[in-house]
Amino acid sequence: MSSKAPYGDPETRKRILDQAWELTEKQGAGVTLAEIAKHAGISRQAVYLHFGDRSGLFVALVDYVDLSLGSKDLRAQVFGAPSGVETLRRWVKAMSWYTGKIDRLSQIFEWSQYEDPALAAAWRNRMNRRQDLLLGVAERIAEEGRLAEGWTTKEAADLIYAITMPGPWRELTWEVGWTEEEYAGRMWKLLERSLMRRPPAEEG
Repeated sequence: MSSKAPYGDPETRKRILDQAWELTEKQGAGVTLAEIAKHAGISRQAVYLHFGDRSGLFVALVDYVDLSLGSKDLRAQVFGAPSGVETLRRWVKAMSWYTGKIDRLSQIFEWSQYEDPALAAAWRNRMNRRQDLLLGVAERIAEEGRLAEGWTTKEAADLIYAITMPGPWRELTWEVGWTEEEYAGRMWKLLERSLMRRPPAEEG
């Protein structure tokens, strides 16, 4: 996602983003620009000047959170795995941790996407990129001879995408009571048993 060009003082912009992140973690989708401005010690008009509108602020916040959480290094660790199967295992584990860090922000995009075209476009862009990454993982698994019979790479990627969305993570951790570690382990077990064939050396 990309936001509008930064306006004004970078430190003020950072302070707004920090307060938006903190308040979003506490309040979720109910946080208002007025509250963010108050906690940042500026006027609401200043928020508009820096980000254009509420949508612009939250699109910028996603980029800021990604950067702050080290998403670039995390992707390098995941996609630097020696095999497609290991890439998927690392990805499930990483996403369990990462989803927990950004879930409140994800909710804003999920719940606003049918009412706010800008947030809808930003969310769809993010999810499309996730689908593309997972298709690449599935293709790598297939090239290594590890994709189970009966699955195309597209079907496998679609399944991985659907069951690791924020919604299932939220239901299983918040409502059912799984820990992030239990979620990662059980989802990996499900995917491994559903999509993977044993290594050729173990078959026969």
